[in-house]
Amino acid sequence: MKTNEYILMCMDRVKNMLYASLQGLTIDQVCKKPESESNHIAWIVWHMTRGFDRRISMMVNDDQIWILEKWYEQYNLPCSDKDLGIGHTSDDVNKIVPKNVGVLLGYYESVNKRMLKFFLTKESENYERILKGSGNLQGYEMMRMVAGTLQHVGQINYVRGLIENRIWYVGNIDEKR
Repeated sequence: MKTNEYILMCMDRVKNMLYASLQGLTIDQVCKKPESESNHIAWIVWHMTRGFDRRISMMVNDDQIWILEKWYEQYNLPCSDKDLGIGHTSDDVNKIVPKNVGVLLGYYESVNKRMLKFFLTKESENYERILKGSGNLQGYEMMRMVAGTLQHVGQINYVRGLIENRIWYVGNIDEKR
């Protein structure tokens, strides 16, 4: 298996788990914090997608989908390519409220499509390329993209279990082990 195939397989898993994690949830549920100082699901999905968007935008050397497609309007947030949620306070978390649950998936899907298009290019295999914006190697940013999105989708599942007060797991229990 080639490196890009592995990365795409991981990112497909993230997407499938994200969709399953959000299925059937209302806007009230995705914006419910398990505790007053906790992150809610909408914030985690927003933060995960903002980081994903930033990394892919650096790889394609273009503006973020957040700006190009004006996703900030769907969250009633300022037009900023800098706010990724790093250092957010509880009050900041409370401001991350999409117009509906579909906005969470719509923004993610748009960034995912950009990633898939990028991975069709030869430039996607240039793991040693230094990216403007971070100064990191493209391969390093790809690793962080996979690790970060997998981590956050796990957090989404955990928070869903907390707000529904039940065990929640979106993995396929029928998979070969």
